[in-house]
Amino acid sequence: MERYFWHLSGLQADGIACVVCGANYLKMRIPSVEVGKEPNNKGPVYACADPCAGRIAKEADRMAREMREAVAEVSAAPEAAPEDAGFLGGDGHFGSLLRDLRSLVGTEALLATSDDIPTIRFLLDLTARHAESARQHAQQLLERTRDGDE
Repeated sequence: MERYFWHLSGLQADGIACVVCGANYLKMRIPSVEVGKEPNNKGPVYACADPCAGRIAKEADRMAREMREAVAEVSAAPEAAPEDAGFLGGDGHFGSLLRDLRSLVGTEALLATSDDIPTIRFLLDLTARHAESARQHAQQLLERTRDGDE
């Protein structure tokens, strides 16, 4: 799975400069490693082998750890009754749908950066749970809006 890097300079997007520190590989002899792709042309982008590539890996690990902790907190908290919060209330089906969608966006970003099989499996499980939850909340909202239109 490839990680995409956005907001790159021209040199970084062309793979001539480090995506982290901006070091120009044509001017400096620095060992570099491919760390992902530029989203427009899907060309490879690079980071200095030391320390920049390590910083990218540490950031991906930190994000995965924070997401695991957030999931554990949400799983431990009792679920509010969506009907009590109103149709578009923050804790209703609409708010729950938005939280699930934010979680899916986060897992997409982490999946694009991880190459650790246990982390990927965790993220896939998280994706499946939030996708199903989002489907259920969206279905409930669709049913409620149909009742109001008729």
